Amino acid sequence: MRTALIGAVSVWLSLGTAMAQSLPQSSFQVSATITEGCLVNGTGQSVGNVGELGQLDFGTASALSEAVQVATFVQTGGVVLDCTPGIALTLRVDGGLHASGGTRQLARTGGGASLTYTLFADAGLQQPIGIDEPVSFDLAEGATTVALPIYGRLALPGNAAAGSYTDRLTVTLEW
Repeated sequence: MRTALIGAVSVWLSLGTAMAQSLPQSSFQVSATITEGCLVNGTGQSVGNVGELGQLDFGTASALSEAVQVATFVQTGGVVLDCTPGIALTLRVDGGLHASGGTRQLARTGGGASLTYTLFADAGLQQPIGIDEPVSFDLAEGATTVALPIYGRLALPGNAAAGSYTDRLTVTLEW
């Protein structure tokens, strides 16, 4: 009986080897593509609502002033990005809550009056930031906190209604 059992096993192994030899050989390719990008706030999310960023404050002026007020965006909330080195970022700023006729407006609390203001991407006020128009800038080498390049100009009309004027802008960063 032993001999028969060993013979049966031998036949099975021979058939298995014959079957393996008759299969065609094929191959397939394995690949990966790594793209540049950023993570917002280091949370592992590629997009996110990061909340209140800061303030652009034109200060206090007389209702009769015709002065030109200039302000620099002061970032109080952090947009912390972890980005691929050398990546180019694009900034877009919407028209705010009170845009009218293609211009941004500060609206008087309680209504009835507004003041037109303009945003710029440079301290020299030479590169205007249009409503929802892209503005490209580079993340400083080794930096993780983005310093948003936003500057403002407000030309007072000389007959502004007294009160507080505000607007709220939404900033979008793209890469």
